[in-house]
Amino acid sequence: MESEERHPRQYTRRPMSSTPGRTPLERLGGVYRTCLLLVAVVLVLGAFGRVGWRELGRLFSGDGEEVVELVLMHWSGGGGQQEDDIVEASIRAFEERNPGLRVKRINPGDSGQYFTKLQTMMAAGEPPDIFYMDFGRMAPFAQAGQLEKLDAWFDAEAESEDLDALPVDDFFAPAVDAFRLQDGRMGEGPLYGVPKDFTTVGIYWNRDLFDRAGATHPNDDWTWDDFVEAGRRIDALEGVTGAELVTWPFVLRGYLWTRDAGIVGEDGDFTNLRLADERTKVALQELRDWRFGEDGFLARAEAEGIDPGSLFLSGRIGMVGPFGRWVVPSYRSIEDFEWDFAPLPGGDARANVIATIAWSMSSRSEHPEESWRLLKWLTGPESQEAQSRLGLAIPTLRSVAESDAFVDPEVPPRNDRAYLDAVEVARVPPWPIDPAFQDQFQRTLDVALRTGGDVDEQVAAFDEWWAARQASPLAPTRSFPRMPWGVIGLVIAAVVAGLGLIKWIWLARTRPESDLARREERAGWLMVMPWVLGFVLFMLGPIVLSLLLSLARWKGIDTLATAEYVGIGNYREIVVDDPTFLRSLQVTAYYAILAVPLGQVFALVAAVILNAGLRGVEAFRAAWYLPSVLAGVGMAVLWTWVFRSDGGLMNSLLEPMLEPFGLRPPEWFQADAAWAGPPAFAIMNLWLVGGSMLIYLAGLRNIPREVLEAADIDGARPLSRFVRVTLPMLSPVILFNGIMAIIGSFQVFTQAFVMTGGGPGDDTRFYVLYLYNQAFDWYEMGYGSALAWLLLVVVLLLTAVVLRIGGSRVHYEGMRA
Repeated sequence: MESEERHPRQYTRRPMSSTPGRTPLERLGGVYRTCLLLVAVVLVLGAFGRVGWRELGRLFSGDGEEVVELVLMHWSGGGGQQEDDIVEASIRAFEERNPGLRVKRINPGDSGQYFTKLQTMMAAGEPPDIFYMDFGRMAPFAQAGQLEKLDAWFDAEAESEDLDALPVDDFFAPAVDAFRLQDGRMGEGPLYGVPKDFTTVGIYWNRDLFDRAGATHPNDDWTWDDFVEAGRRIDALEGVTGAELVTWPFVLRGYLWTRDAGIVGEDGDFTNLRLADERTKVALQELRDWRFGEDGFLARAEAEGIDPGSLFLSGRIGMVGPFGRWVVPSYRSIEDFEWDFAPLPGGDARANVIATIAWSMSSRSEHPEESWRLLKWLTGPESQEAQSRLGLAIPTLRSVAESDAFVDPEVPPRNDRAYLDAVEVARVPPWPIDPAFQDQFQRTLDVALRTGGDVDEQVAAFDEWWAARQASPLAPTRSFPRMPWGVIGLVIAAVVAGLGLIKWIWLARTRPESDLARREERAGWLMVMPWVLGFVLFMLGPIVLSLLLSLARWKGIDTLATAEYVGIGNYREIVVDDPTFLRSLQVTAYYAILAVPLGQVFALVAAVILNAGLRGVEAFRAAWYLPSVLAGVGMAVLWTWVFRSDGGLMNSLLEPMLEPFGLRPPEWFQADAAWAGPPAFAIMNLWLVGGSMLIYLAGLRNIPREVLEAADIDGARPLSRFVRVTLPMLSPVILFNGIMAIIGSFQVFTQAFVMTGGGPGDDTRFYVLYLYNQAFDWYEMGYGSALAWLLLVVVLLLTAVVLRIGGSRVHYEGMRA
């Protein structure tokens, strides 16, 4: 009896049932779950089956014959949707003439997205068969062995006397030579692409404004003196700007050639630059003065954050350029004024530059014969004629360029001949194989030419940078041993096996005794296994790979097998010899010091207002939060107009307040970008505090009302209650939001990428933007990985410091239930 009282449960008996342990409701639930599982399986199998059937249909024709599929990739430039439609129509025509071939077309968008996609596909070992190649970006891809050498294909056609052979002699020679490269020198050696079209550059001018100003119309022999005189006459008109000249690297090279100057000698030796020669500096100084001198007539604030080519559409600027044919499709929509084209003005010499795009073939194509047939079709007369009528560029075949497909005086520009005549004095500007050269060349000289800096200082800065780049232990001309991926794989496999063995032994020793517990344990592992596999494959794996790549030099345009082991060379280069790394840290720190406290105070004030219980608070809360989920690119474009120096909303508000003190609003992203750029981005950040505001609002509503009422009874005033009661009880939320804001401040990218590109110079080059430049613009994926790991260290250190300083001041009692 005593034992029954102590252990009554062991004598209880379960009622008898036909199905012990399961009620009818539980059995119904089991049937429901089974049905859901079957439906999910059917849907998954159906989706995979549909995709498989579609792909089989692509690979086999109607009679069961196997079809070869080629992958083609291109972008849509100034031609937009029309260019995309022309490429699509050309592909469909090719398929009709080649029944055994199918072409899969990929168009990632603009050229920036295109090269990122191309780099990814090549790194994965699955490059497209045929693809666009820009003459200015060809060298790294050719050096990596990704481009097929096409000379042998032309030679084979010449020997076989193929009737469909490309007419090599009919191509404009300068456009073809743009895709030759040997020993790092462009213009000679093997051919890596067949140009689909090209363009010379010149000035587009507004005939109506020329007539109003009484300026002489440009002709094919006009000079820079004529350009300056016309620009100043037009600039004197009310509400009109004289001209705009872009300073893109290849265009700037053409301008210097017309002044009998240049950055390298005739031998094209980039180890000895001529940028510091007196003729070159005089030409650059004159170009600078046209914008910033007393009689300056080039656009300044009008060109901020705007595509330079679109300025012409407004009808309030006399001349724009130097541009090629790529702006013609958009300019043909102009109805408010007449316009035309003039070649690049002459100075001490007549010169011009050629910009061109080629169709290149992958050296790793599984179907080289078929790819060559497609390449021939895309660069043949019929395809070039279709492209030519769009007006986007000059056909590379002389026979097409001289026909009415290109030369058509009935549609603007009337001076089509000027593009062709300029070929006689045009050259393709060669560049070194290091892609960083062009970017650094532009960003350094733009400080003088676009923001009014000193020409001599910027020339000296670029010479110093290039000398250091060539002397660097990681210079592109130096070679290193390959990464020992086999050894690394064995080590990782051994570590994983060891950890797995340890875990297995531990599980065996702690294995539950009952069958039910063991079944529950196995069920738990099965449930968590998808997450574990996903974490290992998509999180831990890339993290480990990034760490390994930080010890390597890898371009990211070939498979990992080509990575070279450099040890801690990347880290040493970053910390010791990379001034842009330090500058990007300074810009990011400057931004963080402003954006973090300002954003948190703004978010907290907004949360306090929304917590006041006002009518319609739900609508206000949604309005506060909505901007934080808007597309970053669209928001960046909007804020570009807000921060325009002339007529922007911000300066329109500041100007009447500063004028009484003799001050003027800053040129946020131009001359004053060094000190005004990061604060501008910090102001923009206030639009994105919606997430922090909601967290603060949740924290405020979790503070016990009794505590606040007790403070009121004690006679605390609202401000005193907020400081002495609300803030201490909200301190855990403040600490969390503060840490997240610090982490976020070191990840600024989209706004700077869209609005300034990091310029002028490096004044708005945030750390993550610089990381992107290294990895995806300069193809230094290993260097970019090292920058990413240093960023992690910086963020961890800052987080530890904040926790150390602020953790002891956090009050958690108010957050307990």
